[in-house]
Amino acid sequence: MKYQPLYLLILALAASCVDEHRPPGHEKFFLAYGTVESAPGHDLFIVLDDKDTTLLVAESTVPLEFFKNEMRLIVDYSIMEKTAPGQSYHYRARVNQAVEINTVDVNVSGNNTGNDPITVEDYWLAHGFLTFKYRVRGTTFKHAVNLTLLPYPREGNDETGEQFIPLELQHDDAGDPDNETLTDLVSFPLYKAFPGATEPTRLRISYNDPEKKEGETTIEITYYPREPS
Repeated sequence: MKYQPLYLLILALAASCVDEHRPPGHEKFFLAYGTVESAPGHDLFIVLDDKDTTLLVAESTVPLEFFKNEMRLIVDYSIMEKTAPGQSYHYRARVNQAVEINTVDVNVSGNNTGNDPITVEDYWLAHGFLTFKYRVRGTTFKHAVNLTLLPYPREGNDETGEQFIPLELQHDDAGDPDNETLTDLVSFPLYKAFPGATEPTRLRISYNDPEKKEGETTIEITYYPREPS
């Protein structure tokens, strides 16, 4: 994954010009994380991470060619109309701006892609994607962050006997000097890594954060397979 200064773009969205991007009647706007659902010749939808709220994109200042199916993004939008009960979406919306979130396939090869320090500030599951907000040290944007499925055996049992799949969030700073703190987001499509999963799957994710105590650098989550589209 090529490292991008996404946090700067988020700030730019929040400070975007109202007169330029929001015509009268659309001054109230929202910033949200979401996933694009798009198919050629069909309507464009954005499913928000918050409770799977679905927007029908009725207007957009962003060229429609920008949006790709399964794209993860931060979207600045205004609500035009709430839909009637029974519709497949919740709101007709106008997209004012959008920024793509880096999306990287899970590394299922088991090959180590880096052991440099990384701090996890937040993480969440939504629409089949696991997203991390993370912090690293550096000066440039050539870092790589990957979620690696650890080599065989790829299943373990904890002290209670419950089974889990071990993964590691790995960071390669590419030799970048440790001069300042950089923050970004990355999403991993778990539905691609576990295509045959039909039952909830427990994941145990470790990462290298020397600022934390032993035992504090492990995340345990349960992945619930997406329902077929």
